[in-house]
Amino acid sequence: MIEIQAKLCRGSVYFTNETLHCLITYRNRSEISSEVLAWSGVQIHCQCTADESKVISIKGNNTEEQTAFSSTETSFQPCKGERGKVIFSTKPKILFCDLSLAPNESKTYLYQETIPAKVPPSYNGIAVKYVYKLTIGTQRINHSIQLLRMPLRVLTINGHNDVSPDEELEDVMNPTAVTLDFLLHKLDCLTARRSQSSFAITNQLGKVASFSILKNSFKLGEDVVGSFSFEETNVPCLQFTVTLQSEERIKENYRSKSSKTFTQVTSYSKYHEFCLGTSNTHVILPIPLTVTPAFDTNILSLTWKLHFEFVTTKPDEMQCVTITDSQGVTEQSPSDVTVQTMVWDLPINVYPTHPIQVGRGLQMPASGTLTV
Repeated sequence: MIEIQAKLCRGSVYFTNETLHCLITYRNRSEISSEVLAWSGVQIHCQCTADESKVISIKGNNTEEQTAFSSTETSFQPCKGERGKVIFSTKPKILFCDLSLAPNESKTYLYQETIPAKVPPSYNGIAVKYVYKLTIGTQRINHSIQLLRMPLRVLTINGHNDVSPDEELEDVMNPTAVTLDFLLHKLDCLTARRSQSSFAITNQLGKVASFSILKNSFKLGEDVVGSFSFEETNVPCLQFTVTLQSEERIKENYRSKSSKTFTQVTSYSKYHEFCLGTSNTHVILPIPLTVTPAFDTNILSLTWKLHFEFVTTKPDEMQCVTITDSQGVTEQSPSDVTVQTMVWDLPINVYPTHPIQVGRGLQMPASGTLTV
């Protein structure tokens, strides 16, 4: 009996353009006899599943290498039994052929692969899903192939994958560290605090409120912080709600003719407050580590926004009624008012953060075991 242990050296989350390292150990658990494995190979692949009622058929990426490795039932088929179509796969790498292990002996191999810049990110959407896996295939002589699959999460920086970090940091010797450091520095620059942006929110009756936000680009795990001012307004606002939302939009070339809806909105953090009589207040909306940052592919795009809802009334509706009795003079607020709801969307940019931080939020396993 041989036990296969695989461990991703830095966890299960990676940027595109990064090099993944995985240590794979083969250990003979028998204390009596030697064991022999015919071969073992590794491959990374991305599978895309789509809601056929919303998205037309997606073509897979069946390369010559995949065809050669999946021509028979005894060949290496990393995607066997998996749902969806393969849109990306690395070339299969053979770790060894004819490996013999003495009792209690073990051997460790290092698998490394660079994730290309132009692949889509991991995404569990409504209409489309992108799923990455690292698959280790192993076969004994005259036995079927056994597969060990390990989930991966791939992060992309929307619109910023065309620059090679090696072109700007040639002096650093370790290309993996260069890529990670370069991308983290790029994220810091993209999400750094800029000058404050202020917006006057109005309707047909006049000014409802002012909203200010320090920046409009954020990393996963950060808080979106904004402030409201209801001073110097002439339209009473009774309450407001701010919601962090993502919008999934299918590209025109991939829209199914049978579907009438091509945009799906998903809500996350929400803030609600009754604000009548309030001069100033603020909102804090955390961005979950588990969501997917903005991206754009040939099939769909994912964008982010703050969705505002305001409940307002007319100024004359808020006139208090004066009541005079033996107890004195009191003012009574109106029991019924006519209200109007208005909505407003503010686009924001959501980028990834450090892969280790994302991995802790997702709690994805970075190791796996298989016995053959």
